[in-house]
Amino acid sequence: MSNNLLQSWLRLPNGERHELNGTCTIGRSPDNHLPLPDNEVSRRHAIIQAQGEREFWLVDLGSANGTYVNGRRLSQSVRLHNGDIIRIASNELEFATEILSAMHPAGKQAMASTMIHIRQAQCWFMVADIIGSTKLAQTLSASEYPRMTGSWFKNCRQIIDDCGGHMSKYLGDGFFCYWDDTDDSAIQVRQAVARLHEAQFKASPPFRLVLHFGAAALGTVPTMNELNLHGPEVNFVFRIEKVASSLKQSVLFSEAAMNRMQAENEVRFVGECGVEGFSSKCKFYTPAA
Repeated sequence: MSNNLLQSWLRLPNGERHELNGTCTIGRSPDNHLPLPDNEVSRRHAIIQAQGEREFWLVDLGSANGTYVNGRRLSQSVRLHNGDIIRIASNELEFATEILSAMHPAGKQAMASTMIHIRQAQCWFMVADIIGSTKLAQTLSASEYPRMTGSWFKNCRQIIDDCGGHMSKYLGDGFFCYWDDTDDSAIQVRQAVARLHEAQFKASPPFRLVLHFGAAALGTVPTMNELNLHGPEVNFVFRIEKVASSLKQSVLFSEAAMNRMQAENEVRFVGECGVEGFSSKCKFYTPAA
């Protein structure tokens, strides 16, 4: 982990700074982290997700009037860079970020107030991504596609939140989330999979879902206030998304996930194959129904 600290903020239309100390929701509703009292702004308009060690990603949540970065309407999540101009209705917000040395006075203060905690834990890992997003964008109108994808991000996040999961990363046309392994987590994961599987039948947009269970290192980065997950098992779940595509499965469970859910009688075996970056072949399953 870097010895430097990240300080990020939004410069508001009135010149004030809104500090970004983690994920920030934006919208007309006053319970957002950054409320914008404007009738052209949706109640839950957009979210800035803190992820990784030094990244903030902007996601439109299916808003009626869209979210723009440097003049372009968002159709998928996008990483923000210093100086980017975000426009929501008539509101212009400038994203600013600065790397502070740990020896800088502000850096020392942030380090003193935010301890770095790293722990090992067993977790459930889930990756979902839109299928054929490029082709889909070419077949829909300039306003229809962003609203469709934005609504998908919003609905999926609501399901993950309702089922006790944690959104970790947005990935352009997909996302990565996780659950700590607790007494209730298997039930929560089952509920999330069931609701997301039901959403797949609506095919708007079509998306793929993969699930794995394993160990990870979880750490909190100073000034970000969001957990970051590392380790081979995290890499594995991203790799098996490609396996799901090759096996033409919209839902794919690793053997470890299937066993932890005790779902032997509820799944069917779909194949045993290699996974990029891993030496041994692995077995994969999909819901039987």
